[in-house]
Amino acid sequence: MRARTSLTVAAILTSTLAVAHAEPRPITVGARVGGYGFRDPEAVDSAGHVAWDQCRMNGMGVFARRGLGRWFAEGGADLYFSERFPQPAVDTMGDSIDRLSGLVTIAAGTNLVETRHFIGYAQLGAGLELTQFRFQHGEDALQERRALPLGFVGFGGEVRVGDRTRLGASLRAHVMGNFAAAYQANRDAWDPETNHLDVRPEAAAQGQFYVAYAL
Repeated sequence: MRARTSLTVAAILTSTLAVAHAEPRPITVGARVGGYGFRDPEAVDSAGHVAWDQCRMNGMGVFARRGLGRWFAEGGADLYFSERFPQPAVDTMGDSIDRLSGLVTIAAGTNLVETRHFIGYAQLGAGLELTQFRFQHGEDALQERRALPLGFVGFGGEVRVGDRTRLGASLRAHVMGNFAAAYQANRDAWDPETNHLDVRPEAAAQGQFYVAYAL
């Protein structure tokens, strides 16, 4: 038991020293585009698969990374908007939604696979979403602005093109705030207790494509 414990401690110390003595990698800056949607348990196909298309949003952003050995840190800023922005998306009931969000995120990651031309990585991150949401039914509208926390785990891969340019893609699973409208279409009995917006944390899937350049 003591021998096994000693080996474990030695392995941890070796890994820590390797990171401490690793040369910092060049800062990498990039631009990305992507989209995400919340999990919709009411949308199930014939095979029983649940759709991830609730409150579909598209967007773009910028990011920067700094590596140390096989580890790296990333900071990013993104702007996302409802799928039919600037026109609100309309559902089958005639209701419309419009969402505009600015996201600021930080993440820590590690390269799982690294070859001369390819890198596969995983990352864990958190951030803040500054969002405006509007729900409308006929002449009635509910609108709210919020600052909401978010967290995500992601996996991605990138291909080196030349010495400094990289093309990549990533898939992230988020936990973030989703809006739901509690609404009764009766203008004569409008009650803020009955007609309001609720926000609750839900799962969302995000896909991104990016180009990056090592400075």
